Amino acid sequence: PPSATAARPTPPPWPHITAPPPRDGDYIYSKVRHLWIRPLPNSKAWIGYLSLGDAVRVKDGDANKAFKQAGYGGACTKWYAVEPVGYVCVGSAATLDKHDPAVVALQKHRARRDQPWPYQYAESLETPVYHQLPSPQKQRSTEPMLKKHLDALASRRAAVERGQLRTPLSDDEAAGRKSVTPMTVKNDPFVGVDVTAAGKGAPTLIDLPVGGKPVRSRVAFGSTLAYVDSFDLAGRTFLLTWDRGVVPKDKVRPFAKSTFSGVALNHTVKLPIAFVRAHDGAQYQRRADGGFDKRDTKWPRLSWLALTGKSEVVDNVRYYQTKNGGLWCAAKDVSVARRATELPSRIRKIKEGRHSWLDISILGGTLVAYEGLTPVYATLISPGRGGLPRPGVPTLATASTPVGSFFVLAKFVTATMVSSSNSSLVHAEVQFTQNIIGPYALHGAYWHDGWGEPKSGGCVNLSPTDAQRVFAWTAPTLPPGWHGMRTIDFADKTLVELHR
Repeated sequence: PPSATAARPTPPPWPHITAPPPRDGDYIYSKVRHLWIRPLPNSKAWIGYLSLGDAVRVKDGDANKAFKQAGYGGACTKWYAVEPVGYVCVGSAATLDKHDPAVVALQKHRARRDQPWPYQYAESLETPVYHQLPSPQKQRSTEPMLKKHLDALASRRAAVERGQLRTPLSDDEAAGRKSVTPMTVKNDPFVGVDVTAAGKGAPTLIDLPVGGKPVRSRVAFGSTLAYVDSFDLAGRTFLLTWDRGVVPKDKVRPFAKSTFSGVALNHTVKLPIAFVRAHDGAQYQRRADGGFDKRDTKWPRLSWLALTGKSEVVDNVRYYQTKNGGLWCAAKDVSVARRATELPSRIRKIKEGRHSWLDISILGGTLVAYEGLTPVYATLISPGRGGLPRPGVPTLATASTPVGSFFVLAKFVTATMVSSSNSSLVHAEVQFTQNIIGPYALHGAYWHDGWGEPKSGGCVNLSPTDAQRVFAWTAPTLPPGWHGMRTIDFADKTLVELHR
């Protein structure tokens, strides 16, 4: 058989995601983290929101007309109708002026919706968050033993500049694949840290309303943060966080970007498909007597293999035949995405709409997207560390992923997630989050690369690229400019089937 050391060619990206061109007309610009879109003026309910730097077009692009449809109400200065539906209050938290200095600064660093990573991300090694550019005196009063730390930083940076050290020291540490404990950091405060300078000066920090200012003064060890820029200040390099906080670059370790993504399905690429999961998978060749010989070459980790549908069990080991030269793979090395034979019952009851749904195997670690009974995309996911729910035990207690049929309830371009057991532990601005029930969601995971393996606290983790693609595909589509939405107020919704 021919040598097979790589996956079959990957089809074009699905779906093709581009930033929509801006339309003419008047827009409302947000200067806070949550600028609520209400179903009616002065309503306490919300159907969506804008975040820092986001902009939504007013109804028909005409501010005067949009104001006449809404008017005044409650404590709001002015209400405006927005597209495609809802009303937004313009006052201290928002403006129609695109030249407002705060708007100009925020728009420069708003979430990048057309990228799998809307922000840059890093893990905290117990870093402070300054709400202003910190003076040397402020740093000394906030950070214990700062002089010793900065002296070591200068020494490490000089070694990197001389070519004696790499930075970050370990790719695995930078990618978050190797555990870093407080003791590790005590012994080496720069493990996985990028000590290089930014090469540019500090920006002018803008004054924002209360709802636009950072909410934390410290990021706990092991928590994550989202940032948009870096700069040098008095010999030290800092990061500008997504919510305009300032953190020392030497007290975080950046995450490497996972390159994994799933497979677009079409008339030539069909299920079943096997994904090589935790490590490179052995390749096998069938012998004339029916046994299997292991080859020297391997299937690369996280590659995909088109299967013929034929399998054999020899000596209690199951093998799948691939379409790649007739070679075989072992079931223990792969996760297999198979085609569903019938529609979920909740989809069958829907008379109109796309009939879009996601078929997710918790133990298999796979996701297949369907339009009706037509599979259009397949990929790996990372379910809860606890696997399937246990009878009588809350899923949060076991880090298990719930089983059942759930519609997508809400969609957020990014959302900060707080640990259910420790409020100081957060994942900042997790990308392309889709809530399905209670605290559980489908979302990107920028902090690991273990697709197909149980990793989460119960949510369904997707690679950043897959999270963006699935988010763009599911119904309803997030309206232009909106950062988040409640899908309950929209008719067509995608179903999520979570099963064994």
